[in-house]
Amino acid sequence: MKDFLTLQFMPCHRRPERSLIVKGKKFPVCYRCMFILIGLFMSIPIAFFTPLFSVIPSFFAAVLMNVPMLIDGFTQKKECRTSNNPLRIGTGFLAGFGLAQFVVASAKAGAFFIVN
Repeated sequence: MKDFLTLQFMPCHRRPERSLIVKGKKFPVCYRCMFILIGLFMSIPIAFFTPLFSVIPSFFAAVLMNVPMLIDGFTQKKECRTSNNPLRIGTGFLAGFGLAQFVVASAKAGAFFIVN
């Protein structure tokens, strides 16, 4: 249970310079991972009550919403530039929001298929 509460299941680098620190305590994941989670949790109710897309369009929207995060991550990994925390926050939230839209649209389609 401790691993779940400290988010050890997430594949995050957990670097202190890229993590939120409050009163000397470091958050267990970096800003990007934290905002992926926030984007997921905040957008699920929005997607459930007002789905933006059906399954196929939501898949492509999820892929497109993850592209900025991938570009930021790969250009940083290849040492083309250095990312900053505000950019990591934006790309993480966008990725989480896109993934939630796809997950909710898929779940609704699956439930509709099972019921009907």
